[in-house]
Amino acid sequence: MGERLRLAEVERIPTEQLVPLITESFDNLVAVALADATSGFVPQRTRRLLRKAEWREDWQDALFCASGELQVATERMRYTNDPRLEITEHRLRRVRARGNEASVLVKKLRRNDFHNSVERKNGTNSHVTAQGWLRSAFPDEHAELLRRERARLNMDDGYEEPSFSDVHEQIAYAVAHGRIVAPRTEEVEALLTAADTAVRLAAADDAKDQDERNMALRHPLMLGRWENALRGLADSTAERARAESPHALGPLPDDFYRLPHAEATGVLNARRFLAAVQQRRLECKRCLRQVNQVLRERTRESPHVIAGAEAKAAASRLLVEAHPSEYAFIRAELRPHEELDGFLPMSLVSSSRRAEIKRRVLAALKDGTWTRPVALDA
Repeated sequence: MGERLRLAEVERIPTEQLVPLITESFDNLVAVALADATSGFVPQRTRRLLRKAEWREDWQDALFCASGELQVATERMRYTNDPRLEITEHRLRRVRARGNEASVLVKKLRRNDFHNSVERKNGTNSHVTAQGWLRSAFPDEHAELLRRERARLNMDDGYEEPSFSDVHEQIAYAVAHGRIVAPRTEEVEALLTAADTAVRLAAADDAKDQDERNMALRHPLMLGRWENALRGLADSTAERARAESPHALGPLPDDFYRLPHAEATGVLNARRFLAAVQQRRLECKRCLRQVNQVLRERTRESPHVIAGAEAKAAASRLLVEAHPSEYAFIRAELRPHEELDGFLPMSLVSSSRRAEIKRRVLAALKDGTWTRPVALDA
């Protein structure tokens, strides 16, 4: 790996040449993120690069790391009356502002992914929604139809997708059954069988060197233990760091600036380490989200899941054919809420208003009032 990229160089290096530099080095990415936040001379192409969908989360990570480093730097400078304090505080404010921007863009990216998911799109489809409510109205009849369809598709073998106590158990199942392919290197095998203290030491070493990554910790089977190790490191460091909580440094108490030099240095070093651990916790959550996304896609591709969805769809169609009037009633109740023919607005999908409409429709189907004309006010 070459020398660390300097801030002044970011302005001069063409964007296409920056890509391999920030791909291979997190420190270089931090330098580019800092330059973007604090310099008015960074090329627009470089600024746009950081905000592209494929770089947003890495950009957010880099800004989070830079923010922690700069906060501790300002605290050290304030303690030592360093004349560079004012300019460093200015940089910190600019980096935090960029961090807020990155957070908004990352949330937008996740929101778009969520809105484009199969589950969310099904929620906006009036026909799919009406079929689901009809199944809720006639659960026993639907269960019998589903049993027949599963038998027709030779699925009546007693197999069911297992339930899991947490996502890490689900990941372990997926790896064991080939839904997630993740080679287990010697380093991974060693960590998988290591004691919790050894995993915590590995996590601490990984956090101390921001430009290096212990890829064994990021193996899908290790994410749970890595997460626990980082939580333990944050909990055990927060008090020494005089932090607001294990999740946030917060401001230092006023009496810090009256501490002896050696004690103050210990506090600042603990804060710097805690900031690094917090960045790694953000990264760990991102790794987990990525594995979860792959897991959802692989699960949908499972032949048994595909056949189960086919059986459910066929049973729903048969239920509609058995109760066409009730189905028409549900569709009629949904129609005033559609923004397009057959499609509900995204704002209705998970709102309390949708739940209230469903309760009213199912109650009318249950007590038979759906067949009675509504009396008009005099």
